[in-house]
Amino acid sequence: MTDISLRPHFPCFKHKSAFNAVVYFDSAATTQKPDCVLKAINNFYLYSNVNVHRASYTMAGHTTDLFEQARVYVQQFINAAEAAEVVWTKGATESINLVANCLANGYFEAGQRILVSGTEHHANLVPWQQAAAKCGLTLDVIPVDEKGCWDVEQGLALITPDTALVAIAQVSNALGSINPINLFIEKAHSVGALTLIDGAQAISHLSVDVQALNCDFYVFSGHKAYAPTGIGVLYGKRKVLESMPVFLTGGEMIQQVTYADATFQPIPFKYEAGTPNIEGVIGLHAALNFIQHNRQQIQATEQALYHYLLKQLVNIPLIKLWGDSQNSVSILSFSVHNIANQDLAVLLNEQGFALRTGHHCAMPLMHRLGIEGTLRVSLCCYNTLAEIDQFVLALNQAIHTLNSGVERDKIEEKQTLNLDSNIELDFFPLANRVHAAKGWDNVYRQIMLAGKSLPRLAEHEKHQQNEVAGCESQVWLSCANNGLQDVWFSVDSPSKIVRGLLALVIEPLQHQSAAQISQFDAKLYLQQIGLEKHLSESRGNGLMAVAKRIKAYAEQMIHTSGHNL
Repeated sequence: MTDISLRPHFPCFKHKSAFNAVVYFDSAATTQKPDCVLKAINNFYLYSNVNVHRASYTMAGHTTDLFEQARVYVQQFINAAEAAEVVWTKGATESINLVANCLANGYFEAGQRILVSGTEHHANLVPWQQAAAKCGLTLDVIPVDEKGCWDVEQGLALITPDTALVAIAQVSNALGSINPINLFIEKAHSVGALTLIDGAQAISHLSVDVQALNCDFYVFSGHKAYAPTGIGVLYGKRKVLESMPVFLTGGEMIQQVTYADATFQPIPFKYEAGTPNIEGVIGLHAALNFIQHNRQQIQATEQALYHYLLKQLVNIPLIKLWGDSQNSVSILSFSVHNIANQDLAVLLNEQGFALRTGHHCAMPLMHRLGIEGTLRVSLCCYNTLAEIDQFVLALNQAIHTLNSGVERDKIEEKQTLNLDSNIELDFFPLANRVHAAKGWDNVYRQIMLAGKSLPRLAEHEKHQQNEVAGCESQVWLSCANNGLQDVWFSVDSPSKIVRGLLALVIEPLQHQSAAQISQFDAKLYLQQIGLEKHLSESRGNGLMAVAKRIKAYAEQMIHTSGHNL
């Protein structure tokens, strides 16, 4: 198969930097930017950096023309009936919140129902939960099967004359599945309900025609479609936008203001208070133009890459694919039996692969599937077949390491452990091994061996009171004491790597006094044993959360003892 990547259009892959060592598989979170977008932004700041709509001089008129030309281009790109139906926002999240807040301010009636799906991003779920709580509504959810695909028949049955709104995503951000939204839009309109489509994951992959869809609202973010961050679009039918109250108030969206009252601009300016993201709008215009001019190649490249990766993943034992792999954009969401997603992500990151792990802002979906989360590979037109080959090799190696690399008996010899004989071992035993290990693979092998030293907590000890929030993986911490001079801790996690890191953190604290524990500097200790460079921000924050809980326990002991003296 021949590579047909559009990679040459993306300067970030050309310039020598640390980024060149990274295989970027996280485009569902945000895409890299083509040179045409960077050039458009640069030209704006070089030649057109003035505010829009507010001045009569020539330069301001020119920039306002660019700004409004972008609105017209978005109208044409999604086939809206008119440019006034295109509202600039910060992104899909703000677009949804705008609609939710406006509809909750007079449109909804108590007892009505809102329908969402079981695969929604939190941004298309929480705003409707808030609206439902405020207005006395019921939230219905389209059920999903064991792979995360919609149960269409049951979902359609939930749309009744009491349904006021159907808010669903065209493509699942967590799974990549393309959802049958047309059926739900048609059924919703048959009972007089409004429809909102979250197109954040669809806009760069699929051709979107809002008039053909006949949805009342369509939202998307620019940064997932090659544009800058901080710019998004709310499309709304004119009659619906005009019927809603204002959202934010301030400059630009007013017609007349007195100390007693104010009148407001017509759509779309009614919803665009304050100085807009002019750079973002101009960048979005360039990004959508890039998509339009390369649409066939983008779609062909992404589907070729997707099916190439899919064919290889289905042949790896123990891998489970989630979502509808036969009807998907270029996102593959998977997990590996009996291996924590975070552990795989850590080892893949060390080999230069940037991909997402976790619940992908779809926690209720993961709960329904009975998993903590998935690994998500999101491919784009700038990825290559060679990168996929490298990834599959690295994934197989990571699975082998996690399944068998630490199952053998501990071996004490420095040569076998690949320890650096020049390093003086002056830490605690587990920390000594990590500190002396050579190479990232040996470091993580020693971390996982450290985790094997921890007794596992019983299931009844893994309760909410013992759970430490803010960690990448679930973490439970149990504290006990035999007086101020003897404190000990039990910790556990489903992640082998996190469990090993926990063992290293508590090793110098076991059976110490509360006073000693309260003075412990966990961050400095991790630096001293050389672990800081192997910790992502979220993983480091998780360890600091555990250390904070431990210190709080010790300080509470000291405080309680002082009061009892």
